[in-house]
Amino acid sequence: MAWEPTPLEEQRLAKLARLQEAGIDPYPLRSARSHTVAAAVAAFEAAEGTPAGDEIAVTLTGRVVSMRDMGRTIFTHVEDGTGRVQLFLRRGEVDEEAHLNFRKLVDLGDFVEARGKMFRTRMGEVSLHTEGWRMLSKALSPLPLVKEREVDGHLERYSAFADQEERYRQRYA
Repeated sequence: MAWEPTPLEEQRLAKLARLQEAGIDPYPLRSARSHTVAAAVAAFEAAEGTPAGDEIAVTLTGRVVSMRDMGRTIFTHVEDGTGRVQLFLRRGEVDEEAHLNFRKLVDLGDFVEARGKMFRTRMGEVSLHTEGWRMLSKALSPLPLVKEREVDGHLERYSAFADQEERYRQRYA
């Protein structure tokens, strides 16, 4: 039986083709990660308020789990095995083509590498002021929906996979 892509998978395959046409390798062999998310956040919080606090340059990797496009600025949350951090991409502060490619070609579930300096937003969230990024792995299938409900003040998962990473790895199930 031949694999028939869903309409959403066809969109992602088209984005994969556009990445390749632009000369971007959607599945590079190596990553230049300098810190885990937890280590980068801890290093920033330890140095926050000192002159060195504004100069913590890191390269992070992770799975894109949320994205908000505000026009000139894109806010994206990425997760690795240690935590979650927000990427802050502003047009004019990152290469114009890189900004456009991020906006048009990155989907939830993709793995990306981002480099920049850590800072705290006006809302108080520790974030990476992204100076550059690259695709590490283009996700061709969408992430499964999380099935949760609140019962007596706590979240209860009632899907077949309570472990989020397991659910992402076995999204065909």
